[in-house]
Amino acid sequence: MADEDPIVVATPPHPHLGGYYAAGVSRQRFLNDLFDRTAYGYRAIDRVTGFGSGLWYRRWALRQAGLRAGMRVLDVGCGPALTAQAALRLVGPTGYVIGLDPSSGMLREARKGPCRHLIQGVGEELPFPAGSFDFVSMGYALRHLSDLRVAFREYRRVLRPGGILLLLEISRPRSAAMLTVSRFYIRTLMGAVFARATGNQSMRTLMRYWWDTTEHCVAPEAILSALRQVGFGECQLRELFNGLIRDYRAVTP
Repeated sequence: MADEDPIVVATPPHPHLGGYYAAGVSRQRFLNDLFDRTAYGYRAIDRVTGFGSGLWYRRWALRQAGLRAGMRVLDVGCGPALTAQAALRLVGPTGYVIGLDPSSGMLREARKGPCRHLIQGVGEELPFPAGSFDFVSMGYALRHLSDLRVAFREYRRVLRPGGILLLLEISRPRSAAMLTVSRFYIRTLMGAVFARATGNQSMRTLMRYWWDTTEHCVAPEAILSALRQVGFGECQLRELFNGLIRDYRAVTP
């Protein structure tokens, strides 16, 4: 008798959040609709929440992870292509950067920047051949994946041997005081400010969802474990500000 196929258990980045979408409803559809409605304000949100350091920090993190001139880069969940923009500065004219995002609104905003190569799609089903890239980045979008291992397996597939993966994340800080301050600043204060400034209540939903997916995201150990399970090596974690900023770096064997 043939052995039965093993049961594959999904590894979502956070539990179902019933306050935003009902069970059985497409989470991706909810996300696309939310980002389509708020994409025009995302650069401003990044500047305010990062106190103007967003592009500088992205360039620094990419450089520290090993991004160099001439590399071919895929930025998954690119949003308005801020990480892709930072990557372009580092790879120079001999390099190549592609941004990928499922939201048409985000891609519309991305086209206003310097990244010329943009494609609509999701991280779990990358439309590229194996070994296409030297570097894969994902800036502050891990929480929007449906299954960490499925996406990480795709990232490994499209990377050449020795290719580098960098995941930039805003995370739940270890300090209770910093958790309280960060929750109020992002979820409550920034949500109210951007909703009032734009007259768009979806901005309030966006900031609440951003924080709730941050606070309930799986622990760093689970992310590192998922990377190792799909075959990545040299899996490393760097933390700043008591864990509010977490960067994950891994290398294909």
